[in-house]
Amino acid sequence: MKKRDKINKIVVAVIIVFMVISLGISILYGFGFNPRVVNTKKTFEERIQDALKNKRALVIDFYADWYPPCRAMEPTMKNLEAKYKDKVEIVKVNVDDPKNNNLTRVYKIVSIPTYMFINRKGIVTNKLIGYQEMEVMENEFKRLF
Repeated sequence: MKKRDKINKIVVAVIIVFMVISLGISILYGFGFNPRVVNTKKTFEERIQDALKNKRALVIDFYADWYPPCRAMEPTMKNLEAKYKDKVEIVKVNVDDPKNNNLTRVYKIVSIPTYMFINRKGIVTNKLIGYQEMEVMENEFKRLF
């Protein structure tokens, strides 16, 4: 029994070391593709007004860094951001940041990732929840125009 306890302790220690290293790498290299992360409601509202003034549609990405479906969507969003950079602004809202609690309540975000699509007139055209395939996301981007 003592040998088994030692093995269990070693396994737990290895897992903890792996998690600490993973966290360090995540912090060092960061998550997300877009440095334009919203941390306050004021900034969020300013970004919406700015996009509407410039006749650009908006996609709001409510996410969490640690959540695998959010991370899995990053390549899709990066691709769409590059393709529609002149027409659509993507704003990322980290739901884990306490400064964003009011935004998540106001926009009724109960699951992540959640994507809100706002056309050039400021009208929410759709809200998608969860992992989405590229073609579904691209169709939503196209509907914004």
